[in-house]
Amino acid sequence: MAEPTDIDKAITHSEYKFIYEDSSLTRNPAFLEYSREGNTLDMLHTFVPPAMRGRGVAGALVRVGLKFAASNQLSVRLTCWYTADFVKKFGSLGCKIAK
Repeated sequence: MAEPTDIDKAITHSEYKFIYEDSSLTRNPAFLEYSREGNTLDMLHTFVPPAMRGRGVAGALVRVGLKFAASNQLSVRLTCWYTADFVKKFGSLGCKIAK
């Protein structure tokens, strides 16, 4: 598994969201929103403000979310199209993918 990037390390976790903020680029945070039902974490939506796009922020959010799920023995449902594309390209990082 790849070493965490500076973006990965700066991501915070609040209830139902992983959040990345960079006030030098924009006031609006990037986030990965999820819901949880039992032992399944459903990755619902990613958002990255235009000023942060192309910097690997969305990928870092997904990576941190997948690592969180794996470390908590949660299955992951990939409702968000970006999360599904990420897993196709880079793998599930040890997570079981729910159908």
